[in-house]
Amino acid sequence: MRIWTLGAKVPDLDTEIAFVEALGGELVLDDSIPFGGRPFRVPLLRFGDKYLHLAEEMVYEESLDTPLAPGLCHVVFEVDDLEATRAQALAAGATEITPVARVEAGFGTRDVAFLRSPGGMLVELIRIIHNAVPPP
Repeated sequence: MRIWTLGAKVPDLDTEIAFVEALGGELVLDDSIPFGGRPFRVPLLRFGDKYLHLAEEMVYEESLDTPLAPGLCHVVFEVDDLEATRAQALAAGATEITPVARVEAGFGTRDVAFLRSPGGMLVELIRIIHNAVPPP
């Protein structure tokens, strides 16, 4: 398991993209991700070998019991065995936010699971099926 990206909720994507670029970040993809029957604009920015996903609304927000404030909101872990890692997290006290789903967008194809740790951290587990993110 390794950290793949961080997710941040922002009120204005274009303003935040310009800010990140001014600090040396690079816009890699300005993507629309279909999830739950709706499109979500989720640009992907890169700093060296690390990524940051930005969104005005996160794909899992409707499933939360409290509103999601702007700022860093979740960490994405890439895993080899999504079901085993998900089961391990649930056994360790995590709760499921959304069922496992397959997501296809400009970044490629992934199976994803959204969880909340016992302490409240929002976690996305991903199994990359096809990676279309341009290399650094």
